[in-house]
Amino acid sequence: MDTEHNCFCELAPLYALDLLNEQEKAWVEQQVAECPDLAEELSGYQSAVTALPYSVPALSMAENLKERLLTGLNLEVPSSDPISPPVSPAYVAIRSQDLNWQPHPTPGVMVAIVHRDEVKREIVGFLRAEPGVRYPWHRHAAIEEIFMLEGDLVIEDEVYGAGDYIRSSSGSSHAPYTNHGCRFFFHTSIDDEYPELPANTAVSNPLTE
Repeated sequence: MDTEHNCFCELAPLYALDLLNEQEKAWVEQQVAECPDLAEELSGYQSAVTALPYSVPALSMAENLKERLLTGLNLEVPSSDPISPPVSPAYVAIRSQDLNWQPHPTPGVMVAIVHRDEVKREIVGFLRAEPGVRYPWHRHAAIEEIFMLEGDLVIEDEVYGAGDYIRSSSGSSHAPYTNHGCRFFFHTSIDDEYPELPANTAVSNPLTE
């Protein structure tokens, strides 16, 4: 390393700001080790760097920052009426007979979505499949949870039935199928990928269509 033109007084402030490469850092540390008096000088620079954030005037947050963020994410902006703010229900219940079953792009499959969260990018619902149905191969963008209610579901040669719980990790993939038909509860990501499906749905979860 060429140290002929190095100057401690120039490199020490940059060291304190962590702006030096490894060779320059090593040179500064060597100077401090050889001359303990320089350690006090370097400590002064480091103390000054630590105080920098507190020397900047505090800025107040824009009053409409939350609304701008929600608008940018295409999310609903809550009412600003201080007299009657929106009230979230303590719980949501959907009777089995009231489930809104919709056809899935895969023939023989129906889904009923009961909850969708665009912020957490998750979707919750029920799926039922007729005998012999193979679900499209897909890759999980996040953890997927399945709770079997009836019938059979085959995943990687393992057969699961009523009462079984299946948890797939983020990044995993499979193409489950059923021999005799099945029905299960699921909690998965909106961003799961389905390469086998047509181009218009290949990069999105068909459950969201």
